[in-house]
Amino acid sequence: MTGNRRQSNHSPFNGPLGHQTFYAWVSLGLLLLLTIASGVFVYQVSPLRDPAFQPNSANAGSLIPGVRQVQESYWLWGAAGLAGLLSTNLVLLLWQLSQPFNTVDIAGQQLRGTRVARWMVLIVMLGTYVGLGLVLFAGLYFLFMGYLIGQWLVD
Repeated sequence: MTGNRRQSNHSPFNGPLGHQTFYAWVSLGLLLLLTIASGVFVYQVSPLRDPAFQPNSANAGSLIPGVRQVQESYWLWGAAGLAGLLSTNLVLLLWQLSQPFNTVDIAGQQLRGTRVARWMVLIVMLGTYVGLGLVLFAGLYFLFMGYLIGQWLVD
């Protein structure tokens, strides 16, 4: 009896954006693992691990000989790069998850209108996602910089 009924699979990975959404989730997971690994690395090379370290003595930076040559600007670029990657990935993932809702109005009808109206909707949507990305980037960058300052790698 159920042979003539259509079976619908409501997985979030089906449809035209299915594989891109899957890859965005995988890349987000990998970026979160990279963030955790970076945090553990910063914790391990921090001068706070040395009992002889005196805070507020103008000697910030790692006390490990191989990492001592890493300039402060590299730590700053690393924090900015990681914040940029994470914020870009999060915004793209949110954009992909909201795609079915961006082109359909409340009644479920496709958006109709003039070309100018559709361009205005597109510009507003892009502006929203760019603004969200910038806010996420700034927040993550300040979070990562606060962690680097707290570990005395950047002064």
